[in-house]
Amino acid sequence: MDTDLDALVDRADLDEIVRRIDDLCSERAWVRLASLRDKAAAAVRTGRQTWPCATLANYRLTLHGPADIASASLQHPTSTFSIGPLTEVIAQNHTWAELSAHIDDAPLRGFVAYERALRGEDIANDAVLRSVLEIPITPAPWEPVYEAPIYDDNGVSAPTPQLNVAPSTEIICRSATNDDDHDIEAAVRAIFEAWTTQSNGRVSFAAVSGGVESSLGALGLTRAFISPLEPSQVMSLVAWAGASGGAHGRRRGGSQGRFSAWWFATAMADALDEWPLPQGTLRAEMEELQWFTWSTNEPTLGWQLQLAIWDPFNDMSWAFTARDQ
Repeated sequence: MDTDLDALVDRADLDEIVRRIDDLCSERAWVRLASLRDKAAAAVRTGRQTWPCATLANYRLTLHGPADIASASLQHPTSTFSIGPLTEVIAQNHTWAELSAHIDDAPLRGFVAYERALRGEDIANDAVLRSVLEIPITPAPWEPVYEAPIYDDNGVSAPTPQLNVAPSTEIICRSATNDDDHDIEAAVRAIFEAWTTQSNGRVSFAAVSGGVESSLGALGLTRAFISPLEPSQVMSLVAWAGASGGAHGRRRGGSQGRFSAWWFATAMADALDEWPLPQGTLRAEMEELQWFTWSTNEPTLGWQLQLAIWDPFNDMSWAFTARDQ
């Protein structure tokens, strides 16, 4: 039955293999598509450059295939090079009820459960599932509705969240000396790890005594425009950045993005030794700080996140800029 697939892979005709993948998806011939994937993956051992086709076929099986075949695709060798983390891909078109019986690997089960919870499914806060990230599986009512990416046959769309923020206010920045704050700086840089290690991203960070005029001044600014943010808006922006791969990096996924937001907020609360904080406590700690997004009115090109935070009780502030074009 698969003689034609063997011949197709033997020729290593990548364009024709992709057309056959499209046809098999249209026919919903998932078993044959899995066979083509495996043949294309195995052909690499004989020098045929068919691995990208195998990766595409496995991605399509995860996105569109029935729950049992999609679940098995999570651990296929091609999963490492997929468009996005397959634990997020599979969560788009499959429910946890459909998938749970087919995923035995504990970390994969946990990540898929988190991704389904981000898409609104009610998932029990099971300790085994929660062990992969430790934060509550279901977002708290005060957290944002995290915007899920949209995967299609050939890519993913995950634009920056569009938030309703107050009009910006211009401030004059002050010269200030940058202090060391290793925990918060490490939490900030962890958000953008894919931007800086897999792409061309750059992150600048400042921690100072004084208000945001001083922390922005420590970044080298003379003027800036700031808009206040609510804690839920901060979580939305940081989760988006933490989930993204930037311009050229591999997307890390919504669950990893939400983890980054929780870790960052906990670091800002100086409570990493109490990780993970209860959801209500994290919100209360965030409300004790004042959060701002800032700009210099330059055009936004590519991927960008710029925040400033002021602790009015201790009169300290932090600011960072992250960009990837």
